[in-house]
Amino acid sequence: MIHTFSVKCCQHSKYNIKKERNDVNLLCILLRFFLPLISSCPADKRQHSRNVFMIKNTSKKNNSQKRVKLEPEATTVNVNEKLLPSDPSMPSLESQSIENHQSRMSFQSIRLWLRLFIVNDLTTILVLFIWLLINIALFLGQFFNYHQSRSYFYLRVLISDGLGIARASALCLNFNCFLILLPVCRNLLSLIRYILPRCITQSVFRRLAIRLFDQHIGFHRCVGYAICFWSLLHVGAHVYNYERLIDVHNDYQSLSSVLNLLYLKSSESQVNPFDRVNPNGLSVGAMLSTTPGVTGVILCVCLLVILSSSTVLIRRSFYEIFWFVHHLFIIFFICLIIHGLQGLVKSQTNLNEHNPDICASIYREWGINQQCLIYPRFSGSQATSWMWLCAPLSLYTLERILRFLRSLQHIEILNIIRHESNVIEIRFRKKFMSIPQPGQYIYLKCFSIAKFEWHPFTVTSAPEEEFVSVHIRTIGNWTKSLAENLQMYPQDIPRLAVDGPYGSPADDVFNYDGVVLVGAGIGVTPYAAILKHIRSSQSSHARLRRVYFYWICNTTSCYEWFAEMLQELERDLRDRRNFLTYNIYLTQWSMGQMRAVIQNNTDDRDIWTGLESKTHYGRPNFDVDFQGIINEDWQMAEKRDIGVFVCGPTPLVKQLQRLCIKINDQHSSTNKVQFYLNKENF
Repeated sequence: MIHTFSVKCCQHSKYNIKKERNDVNLLCILLRFFLPLISSCPADKRQHSRNVFMIKNTSKKNNSQKRVKLEPEATTVNVNEKLLPSDPSMPSLESQSIENHQSRMSFQSIRLWLRLFIVNDLTTILVLFIWLLINIALFLGQFFNYHQSRSYFYLRVLISDGLGIARASALCLNFNCFLILLPVCRNLLSLIRYILPRCITQSVFRRLAIRLFDQHIGFHRCVGYAICFWSLLHVGAHVYNYERLIDVHNDYQSLSSVLNLLYLKSSESQVNPFDRVNPNGLSVGAMLSTTPGVTGVILCVCLLVILSSSTVLIRRSFYEIFWFVHHLFIIFFICLIIHGLQGLVKSQTNLNEHNPDICASIYREWGINQQCLIYPRFSGSQATSWMWLCAPLSLYTLERILRFLRSLQHIEILNIIRHESNVIEIRFRKKFMSIPQPGQYIYLKCFSIAKFEWHPFTVTSAPEEEFVSVHIRTIGNWTKSLAENLQMYPQDIPRLAVDGPYGSPADDVFNYDGVVLVGAGIGVTPYAAILKHIRSSQSSHARLRRVYFYWICNTTSCYEWFAEMLQELERDLRDRRNFLTYNIYLTQWSMGQMRAVIQNNTDDRDIWTGLESKTHYGRPNFDVDFQGIINEDWQMAEKRDIGVFVCGPTPLVKQLQRLCIKINDQHSSTNKVQFYLNKENF
């Protein structure tokens, strides 16, 4: 059944856009509620305008889809269909245009893709490229060093270039083991984030540097993958070397056979560590009888277990397994340090008395020819892994000592507040804890659940408040156990430990002329502390002139978390006109909620949040809103820097990324405004 109405549309000024949205949202709800009661009309066969919405009939008997075109006589509305829920089964005009645009792959789309890459990934890719170049340079330098070294001439006769590959991959392995612990030293990174802005005066370079440190976990993963690669190459090369050293027993009357029997002359002349092994046996026992063989097997097992437990599925579903198995790195580093202590790889020490370039061709005359009277002597190479690991292990040990001392400090729990949508708020006080700045996060540990597990949570309290608070959504095993342990509060208070605070991308929020804060669901927590801090210290940040706050929720129960805070902001910042603009969106609603909106739409305040600004229904149209920010008169002659901070799902982040690049390209010639995207990482 198709119902059609007619509507005339006109353009409104930029200052009436938000008011019109509320009217349109209410109009959509009225349609969805009353449409089943309206008699059918003949379908309009004319071309539909852009104000066409897809809606579903809520009747159980008829699930057919309905297309409605509204045409009131005196009402003029400019509708953006992105604000309203649509039926995914029916393609809209905009989706068709997007598909056509993607199929053409025009010059503009390619240019946008390149700009997205440059802004979002170029700096990270450059750092990774430099790191990769260092790995390649170390490998090639070490390989050619062993390939051309006279000291290893006779060892190359036995195992060829397997020696160079094994030693070069070992050097790269040591280099990456040196780096692997640095990105997880949280206190070291916090110190760098504190010093870096004071050393770099240019804001652009400061933001790029801070963004690099925000990718520390990603770099940690890349280094871990490199360790796996170099370990695989190192093991493969040594397996080849071991087979060559065993097969040399089957050679007769050759240079390799002579070198294999040098141990009969003197122990100092031994170059083959497996010269007494029976070549007809399996010979695995000979390998396991050496220190490199035993430690090598342990290293491979530890690395394999750590890698398999670091997958996304294990991290998200069984975090405890991931956390505990990761601590096998202690055994890994111990075995790595002692791996080369036995010195099986031997180099010649008497090059002046026995020149291999001359004596190799006359090996039958060793001890007879005047140039080769003295047999070659060899000594094991020294282990170098401990030199690479000394500094990072010391820093990481200091890091863990600081965490341990912090965990011993007493935490005074002031209040436990249970919110809807499975969210609990913990308010506590800690004597020797540095004051968390807006947007920073802490690590929380509950001794009754696990004595060694730390979990990160964003601080939602302002620095001016007398307590520190965090909002925790109970969706995992650990958070659910924490909620159960807090049920008996205040009769039974579990022991908690806090580590932090640590920096986040939101640290840079007050270094912009204006900021756009976008949070989806519980992703609003990083911006709660920022908004509270703005309310408490209105004159502390002279540069910040405008704040645009967006909160996107799929249920009205989420509003209960920070509704009181938003009401206080609305009241305290009433005198600062145009300073704070907040937009709250509801993406899903029921029939009962529709009726409540219809009955209470004439109220002065919103029925869900209690704010003067009404809740929007659907999703925000950032294209229109960002254009409105550009067109606003800020009374500034210089260029405006707008920071866009987002904490939400990946599609939302990508949408804002493309929009920022698009707007920056359009206004690059006028140099009027510049948008900078900052995304939270958890």
